[in-house]
Amino acid sequence: MKIYLTFDYELFFGEKSGTVQKCMLEPTDTLLGLAAEKNVYYTFFVDVGYLIQADKYAELEEEVKRVKEQIMRMIELNHSVQLHIHPHWEKATWKDGKWKMNVDGNYKLSDFSTEERSSIIERYSNYLEKLIGKKINTFRAGGWCIQPFSDLANDLRKIGIVNDSSVIEGGYLQTTNYNVDFTDAPKKSKYRFSNDVCLEDEKGDFTEYPIASFRYRPSFYWWLYGLGKLFPTKHKMIGDGTFLSQGGRKWFVLLNYSNHHISTDGYFAKKLNAGLEKAINLNQEEMVIIGHPKGNTTYSLMKLKRFIDSNYQKHEFKSFVND
Repeated sequence: MKIYLTFDYELFFGEKSGTVQKCMLEPTDTLLGLAAEKNVYYTFFVDVGYLIQADKYAELEEEVKRVKEQIMRMIELNHSVQLHIHPHWEKATWKDGKWKMNVDGNYKLSDFSTEERSSIIERYSNYLEKLIGKKINTFRAGGWCIQPFSDLANDLRKIGIVNDSSVIEGGYLQTTNYNVDFTDAPKKSKYRFSNDVCLEDEKGDFTEYPIASFRYRPSFYWWLYGLGKLFPTKHKMIGDGTFLSQGGRKWFVLLNYSNHHISTDGYFAKKLNAGLEKAINLNQEEMVIIGHPKGNTTYSLMKLKRFIDSNYQKHEFKSFVND
C-alpha cells in the first residue's frame, strides 16, 4: 500500500484567521519531527494566496520570512511542496492587526471570470515554483471546490499539473461558499480523467488521487464536538483561528450517517487505521490522507505517531514528488 500523508498548509478562513505561529509554524515543526523519526515523507499543499497577499504588507515581513524558511525546510527534508489555491485571498486585506476575509462570491475558482481564474492559477504557480526552485505537478483545490473542472483544465495543463487530489470519495457539500459533489466519482484509489473529475477517462491528461473517505456514524461527531470542551488540553486544536461555516453541516452529521475524509486532524485521527484496513480490504494500492497543521491536537499527533510507527515497515509512505 502506498500511503500519501498530505497537509494543507494554511490559516483559517472564518471570523478569525488565527496566527501563523499557531496555525502553521509550530504544528508543522512537530509534524516534520514525526516524519524524520521514521524517514516518512509528506506532501504539503501550500496556500500560496496567503504569501502573495502578505507580501504586500511591511508589517508582515518577518512572519512571511519565517513561513518561507519553513517551506524551504520542507524541501530540504525531501518532502513535497505542491499547489493549493484559496482564491478568496485576492480580496483579503490586513487591517488593525488581523486579516479581513471576504469569502462570499470569492471562495472558489469558479466564482471568478475566465480571465481572472487564468491569472490566479498562473501567478500562484509561478510564485511557488520560484520560491522552492522546483516544478509543481499536483493540485488541490481550496475547500475541495474543483468543480466544474472543465473551467480549470486548460490552465492547469499549461502550468504542468498532471495530478489532482481534491476529490473525497462520496463527498457532498452544497452551501453558499462550497460546491462539492463527488457522489458519482469512481470508487477507485487512483484514476485518469480529462475534463470532469467524476468521469474516468483512461486516456485523460490528469490522474486523480482521491482523499480516502469513511462513513461516519452520528455518534462520532458527538464525540468530536464534545471532547474539545470536556478535555481541552488533549483535544483542543493547536491552531487558534475559526473555521468557515459549512452551512448547517454540523447539525446534519450529528443526526445522520455521512461520508467524509480520512484525516489526521483532531478526533478524525482515531479512524486512521480503520481507513487503512478499509483500503486493504478493497484491494486498493493507494491511500491519500488529508490533514492540516492548524488542525493538530495533542490527541491527533499521538494517533498519527502510532499510525506511522505501526505501518512504516509494512507500507510505503510516499509523496507527490516535485519535478
